[in-house]
Amino acid sequence: MHSSYSSTIRRETHTEESGTHQRLVKVYESHVEEHGSSPSLARLFDTARDASSSEHDRDVITWLESVITSSGVHLDHAITPSTPPSRESCDDSEQDQDQDQDQDQDQQRQPQRKSNGVFVSPVFFPSEASFHHLIDTLDGAKRSLDICVFTITDDEVVNAVVRAHDRGVKVRIISDNEKADDLGSDVKRLASDFNIPTRVDNSPSHMHHKFLVIDDGLLVNGSYNWTKGARFHNREDLTLTNSGKAVRAFKSQFERLWQEFECFEL
Repeated sequence: MHSSYSSTIRRETHTEESGTHQRLVKVYESHVEEHGSSPSLARLFDTARDASSSEHDRDVITWLESVITSSGVHLDHAITPSTPPSRESCDDSEQDQDQDQDQDQDQQRQPQRKSNGVFVSPVFFPSEASFHHLIDTLDGAKRSLDICVFTITDDEVVNAVVRAHDRGVKVRIISDNEKADDLGSDVKRLASDFNIPTRVDNSPSHMHHKFLVIDDGLLVNGSYNWTKGARFHNREDLTLTNSGKAVRAFKSQFERLWQEFECFEL
């Protein structure tokens, strides 16, 4: 055993219970001071449990022990990790399910941000909340919109693109040549009425991407075509992320296709 376990304990317990965290570290440091070496993990957790004054603290310590065990550290007894014990439990399971559903809906619209600032935010359709999240994202563009979408027929999404264009955002569109000629397609209108640079593949195969790069810093990517069918009926998804690796990869793909494809012929 070595001192890295102390940092592990500090990291894992900080977000759960500061009191339990302090107790574990105190046990660890006391043992090192007294014996000149680190205690075994089993002894560390047993001592911490014995020193705990509440059942909840003991439950949290046992949970933490199971988390560290799952990372590959051998203990005399291993407990399958689950979620940290809660101070309060609700006997009404239906109320719990309702709360879980509400949280799931909220989490769809809230970025799952990592400690380094990178977030991943998935949204699903059909859902008006997800659709408005997409519109708000388009309305938040400040410098550029690089749009690479197979089918564009939903006027409300198109209006958000036009609003961006009108406020000085640099907009470029790549789409599929066959779908651009479909009845109701807005690709031609965006190119002719608003002079938005637009290119299509002009090939026997399809340009089937559905992604968008905003301000060279945000990627929107998924199965979602910009159609009312996708908005109201289909089971679709979009994921929003500011991951530099993902943004750079899709931006590079956009630029490659932009050079490869031809300007849209009006």
